[in-house]
Amino acid sequence: MSPWAAGAGATIAPMVTRRVRCAVALVVLVASAACGSDDGAGGGPSPTAAPPSVGQDEPWIVFQGVELGLTLARPDGSGLHTILDGETVHPDWSPDGSEIAYVEAEDGRGQVWLTDAAGEDPRPLLESSPAGLEDLYWENPAWSRDGARIAMIGYDGDPNDEAPARSVLAVVDIPTGDLTVAGELALADGRLHSFPRWSPDGDALVMNIDHFTGEIYDGATVAVSRSGGGGWTPPAAITDVGAFGRVDWHPSEDLIVFGDHDLGGDQSTDEPTNLFTIRPDGSERRPVTDFGPGEERATQPTWTSDGRILFTYVTGDGDLDRAIAQVDADGSNLEILIEPELVGSGNRPHPRLRPLPPGGE
Repeated sequence: MSPWAAGAGATIAPMVTRRVRCAVALVVLVASAACGSDDGAGGGPSPTAAPPSVGQDEPWIVFQGVELGLTLARPDGSGLHTILDGETVHPDWSPDGSEIAYVEAEDGRGQVWLTDAAGEDPRPLLESSPAGLEDLYWENPAWSRDGARIAMIGYDGDPNDEAPARSVLAVVDIPTGDLTVAGELALADGRLHSFPRWSPDGDALVMNIDHFTGEIYDGATVAVSRSGGGGWTPPAAITDVGAFGRVDWHPSEDLIVFGDHDLGGDQSTDEPTNLFTIRPDGSERRPVTDFGPGEERATQPTWTSDGRILFTYVTGDGDLDRAIAQVDADGSNLEILIEPELVGSGNRPHPRLRPLPPGGE
């Protein structure tokens, strides 16, 4: 879904650091990514002849690679390789780090698929959709913390082309494939769902509710829907209507991170774009970053398993330089992990850091 948003500011100025990385190896990788490959539907960085092994206890960042395709890289930028070609977007790790949910978006249709960490076992989440949901464009998959369910949004129409007529918030039980409709919204009523994320206990979802006048985007709220009594409550806003994009719920605390200016990932604006945290009841809203107009931008935030925030860090002329960075929840220790030349000019990476088991590095 593409929320057309505009934003506001914050109050903490973090120091930016960069990890040391092997220059020779990265030059080779950048050259490979620049040359690309036309073998896949969307091109992207060419995988090496022997992609690195993705060990179960190793940290890897999955992101939408240069142009199209799912890409993995270690947090220091090494080991960059494509695991799936084609228009494969919106990845999300399973909580044990063994699988990735993603959207295969081709021919105007979006379907949620699963694969192992090496990209060697892709398969659809659903073999078929329930009656009345067959033609929906599914995206924004989010894995529950216990690994048993995936929340996702289905749109009546391709959300990348225009505002769809309706949105369906769905929860899929992975072992059985059973789909539960957790809510529906209609453009005619001026609201649509986007970007659901799970609470630690699996009893609630945080999401954006995009607001419209006709087909004109007016902004969004951050909202929470809770399960109970055999169903899900309507999403309750915890912010006013404003310029909000992308949300995530802390893996072990009642704390939500969100961006205040997303533009559907385009981020091509001189308005400030920052990150904030907030409690699920709407209290204690606090800034994480403090970027001013025409400066850096922070978008697409997600929590890491150790309570830091991974995000897309946008800089440069035309806002085309997009790195993958992380920062502490209080705004300190902002660190560039994967440089723009590896992410790709103009790319919208949607990064996710693999959860590690206790004792993982």
